[in-house]
Amino acid sequence: GEDPAQLDLAALLGEKAAAAPEAPPATPAEAAPSAPPEAPSAPERVRATPAARKLARELGIDLRQVTPSKPSGRIEKADVRRFAEAQKARPAPAPAEAQRVPFRGLRREIARRLRISQDRAVHTLHVDEADLTRLVELRQRLLPMAEAEGVKLSYLPFIVKAVIAALRKHPAFNATVDDERNEILLHNTYNIGIAVATDQGLVVPVIHHAEQKGLLDLAREIADKAQRAREGRLTLEDVEGGTFSITNIGSIGGLFSFPVINYPQVAILGVHRIQKRPVVLEDDRIEVRHMTYFSLSFDHRVTDGAQAAYFMNDLIRYLETLELLML
Repeated sequence: GEDPAQLDLAALLGEKAAAAPEAPPATPAEAAPSAPPEAPSAPERVRATPAARKLARELGIDLRQVTPSKPSGRIEKADVRRFAEAQKARPAPAPAEAQRVPFRGLRREIARRLRISQDRAVHTLHVDEADLTRLVELRQRLLPMAEAEGVKLSYLPFIVKAVIAALRKHPAFNATVDDERNEILLHNTYNIGIAVATDQGLVVPVIHHAEQKGLLDLAREIADKAQRAREGRLTLEDVEGGTFSITNIGSIGGLFSFPVINYPQVAILGVHRIQKRPVVLEDDRIEVRHMTYFSLSFDHRVTDGAQAAYFMNDLIRYLETLELLML
């Protein structure tokens, strides 16, 4: 049979090359000396006046692109000026239709976790409104005392306190899901995650054992962990062990949102902007009150809409009737 290598070579060279008789190998004495390489031809010099050359250098123009206007074929200063003006008149190139940004780092990890949450939890939303007029007044009275302690007192510590009180009555929301073992873990401690927006993306540092801390302690720790989150200085311990999360969208805006559950947790509370609105009271009087919306995202596999409504009712009752928090 024929050698495949010879067949391929014959196909590449064509029939005539394949049929040519094989020549004996040349000896070193018979081998023809190689021809010296050809010297590269020098580029043709552009014909231009000294003034034209000087102006072209100043404007950064390649004279090879300039067309002479005189029959002599020599580029003059006026030719360079015309070329420069024509370049200015040309429309700027259109901006690129898209920009490619690498999908990596914290943003990619956030995407991975969100995908897991969406794939496993059955996201359901419950929204309600609250009258926080009394809370606004109380915080205003407490601000000077907090400032004297070097603490910036926001609404979040009050909301954390109310959330813990509501979670005590509705433990199904202070829980995590172990899908590998088909178990729901009901937690006896209250490790509250506080979502923080950073330049790299959303991170959720955790206030561990929040039930053991007072308002000022909560305010200090929330501020500290939010600052370290923005500076990229959180430790692994800072973001682990959460049992329930809060995301405060109110400082940014919007009416209300549908937060994504911080899996494997069961629920997350969205806190929104406090706004003055006219409200019809029980005696039919209309009064301007400080109102807000709360949105609770929860895993419908673990608990139901009725339980979410009961949880939200209690949360709002604690925030509207602050004496209950003292009990």
